Amino acid sequence: MNNSTGYWGNCSEEHLFDTSDFRYTLFPVIYSFLFIVGLPINIAALVFLVRNKATKRLTEVKIYMISLTVADLMFIAFLPFWIDYYNRGGDWKFHSFMCSLCGSLFYINTYNTVFFLALISFTRYLAVYRPVKAARSRRILRGFISTAVIWLATICFSLPTLINSQRHVVRADDGMLRCFESYKQPSTKTELLVMHLLILLGFLASFGVVIANSALILRRLSVDQQLLRISQGRLQKRAFRMVLLVLTIYLFCFLPHHLVQLPWLLLVLNFWKSTDCAFRRIVNDVHQVTLCLMCINCVLDPILYCFLTVNFREYVKGLTQSCRSKCTLSSSPKPQVIQL
Repeated sequence: MNNSTGYWGNCSEEHLFDTSDFRYTLFPVIYSFLFIVGLPINIAALVFLVRNKATKRLTEVKIYMISLTVADLMFIAFLPFWIDYYNRGGDWKFHSFMCSLCGSLFYINTYNTVFFLALISFTRYLAVYRPVKAARSRRILRGFISTAVIWLATICFSLPTLINSQRHVVRADDGMLRCFESYKQPSTKTELLVMHLLILLGFLASFGVVIANSALILRRLSVDQQLLRISQGRLQKRAFRMVLLVLTIYLFCFLPHHLVQLPWLLLVLNFWKSTDCAFRRIVNDVHQVTLCLMCINCVLDPILYCFLTVNFREYVKGLTQSCRSKCTLSSSPKPQVIQL
């Protein structure tokens, strides 16, 4: 007797993707870490980019970095709702609109990051291949137009989710209200498949841009290795490190999720009618882990600014020293006053 067939009653469409119970422990830990660490460093990055005197000059890449930071902060600010949800074992206690809003911000942050990193990669390519022209031209208008297009596209793509908010909060058999964990509505299956295919194509396009720009930048830098050693090659040094970090963010945070997303979606929507319960559960487990990996980008993005903005490291170092000195002063014992 086939083992998977014997267990088929316990892994039907209705219950199969209620597995992966480890997510109710993993997600609160990861999200709490991202909230505690990501909120202050992204606020510090935004303050630096907007108010620091050393970087008052507006440039194309600075516009992208500000937009990237705002997207990260919007996602991080709503993480307490997800922390509460997973701490309750997957029971949504807030209004259905908040479920849709939190889910929308997750995708807005993810794909804003994906597209802005691709644009930053492109600007570094121009800086390496056309350094004189890039230095003379700020390309601010192109930066504003590109930023507006990306924000408009991601927000418009999320509008159906926000409008149909009640669709995404469904009461499970155990009485709990699931947020973005139910795919039972037949009318939404084709819509979900088309939407996620478009998302996948957008990711592949941006990833292709990053791979192409990275290859061209590395090729240019390898032509003359002295560019990485002379003082005039500081731009090339930052470009080289930026290439490595952007590739790391893509490969570590985004690529695993997009590799498993389509097989997972085909299984969960039952377009792929596999009766191998173990396989389906493994795919679901991997999908949950890749969702966590994708969220980590919000604390990795500020590291990118260290390589793109010369004074950011000094700014962070100054903040750290200031905080340490304040903590030292507050913890030191106050001198006793002796009254005569």
